[in-house]
Amino acid sequence: MVKPIRTKTRRRTSGSTLAVRLAGLARNLAFTAFPYVISAVIVGGLLWSVYAYAVHSPTFELREVRVLNAGSLTREQAFRFCELRPGENLIGVDLVNVQQVIKRRHPEYKEVRVRRVLPDRIDVILKRRTPVAQVAFSRYVQIDKDLVVLAGSSPSPFRNLPIIQGSPSPRAGLFVGVRLADPETQRALQLAETVKQSGLLRGHTLTKVDITDPRNISLWADQDIEIRIGGGRLVEERLKLLEQTLKTVQLDRARIKYIDLRFDDVFIGER
Repeated sequence: MVKPIRTKTRRRTSGSTLAVRLAGLARNLAFTAFPYVISAVIVGGLLWSVYAYAVHSPTFELREVRVLNAGSLTREQAFRFCELRPGENLIGVDLVNVQQVIKRRHPEYKEVRVRRVLPDRIDVILKRRTPVAQVAFSRYVQIDKDLVVLAGSSPSPFRNLPIIQGSPSPRAGLFVGVRLADPETQRALQLAETVKQSGLLRGHTLTKVDITDPRNISLWADQDIEIRIGGGRLVEERLKLLEQTLKTVQLDRARIKYIDLRFDDVFIGER
């Protein structure tokens, strides 16, 4: 059975009506949005003009670099520190690149922040790494809690820092910024921190952690008293045993030469 012709006409009429409505809606939207488009173009043009002026204006030439927490630097030294040049445009300075340059050249700083100070200055705020121990190689070098080697070394021990004795030299070479990655040195530092945080030595000073033989680790208190704790998984238990021992034994440098915790019974060697 053939469909009535009027059905096709109705469909065409409906499609035409929809197209007309969409076209009208598009015109209305365009008319409504036109002022906003014009405003955006004007604002964009003004911003571009301001940026172009700032980039080429002598007002924003870099005249000063201020480096905080790096000691006293001359003007020339401060510019060299950041690899910047006097007179370059302050707006065009890549602050992220300056930060990366400083971190690469000065790994002794844990944090580096760089900021623009209009119209003509860069401020660099530094946070130094804090030494928590020293490692005995051919010279004594300071390390922070991340085992990063810090600037400065000495043929004799630094005061008030526990010594880690017996660490292997790093394969990458011993220079400022290298991280000591060998597990025994990491363990020695953790051990020193544990002793310090727990107050285990009760007013005495942990002066050295000797890991020359990882199976026979020794702690040294007040420079002269050796505490032999061995190695392996029993170290934590032996620290607890040391705590119990020190409740009844006075750490007297004049009387005690060593305390040996490696066996079932605690041995105390007298001088």
